Amino acid sequence: MLPHKWYIAGTGNLGRALGELLQASTEIEFGGWLSRNSSDVDVSPVFNIETYADPGAGVFLCIPDRFIETTAIELKQRFSAVVHCSGMQPLFASCNAVCWPMQTFSADVPSVWNNVPVFIEASNTDLLDYLTNFFGKLGAKTLVSGLKERQTAHLAAVIANNFSNAMFAFAADVLATRNLDSDLLLPIIHQTVEKLNRVSAKDAQTGPAIREDLNSIQMQAEMLKNNPELQHIYREISAAIPVLFRN
Repeated sequence: MLPHKWYIAGTGNLGRALGELLQASTEIEFGGWLSRNSSDVDVSPVFNIETYADPGAGVFLCIPDRFIETTAIELKQRFSAVVHCSGMQPLFASCNAVCWPMQTFSADVPSVWNNVPVFIEASNTDLLDYLTNFFGKLGAKTLVSGLKERQTAHLAAVIANNFSNAMFAFAADVLATRNLDSDLLLPIIHQTVEKLNRVSAKDAQTGPAIREDLNSIQMQAEMLKNNPELQHIYREISAAIPVLFRN
């Protein structure tokens, strides 16, 4: 029997974003969040994950990967379905399904689900159809896939999103050395992403590294001499770009 209600274990960025989604849904009844520190979080309603039970309900696990399997074993005794939301972890025997959204979520930034790929794997077809239908109605791009496809997508997402964001922070720090505002980066960041709607990343690449303009690369590396770690990162990425684009 499919769950009549859903809870979310975890109150991090994904847990809050998914909670807001379920609260606004007319398709799913939302029971609230489950947390080990229920008195220290600012979401509501929130219940103690160690004791709370609702045998006819399901739980989405939005918790760190290292806790998924043991938490699922614990919760499966008190709930009818346990669904984890990790891009890297397998469909454990203690879980009924996996739903991983290929999206980034941050506090105080409205979450976006339209056209977001959601990778779904389930132990039975009824639950698979149920979850596919729910996320599909949100406008998400649902993909029924196995572990290897989901892990590959997660790796690609880390490179495209997390690595890029780290570079944005790097660039902002460089500007700050001359008291320049990080907002100066926004037009070029927006343009870089917008171009991907029209051309591939390989066709859009510009800059001294792809041109192998060694003089400019050396000058810029020298500008980072007071921070050897960042200088090393700059040199490594500049050296990697021609290699990446030869493939």
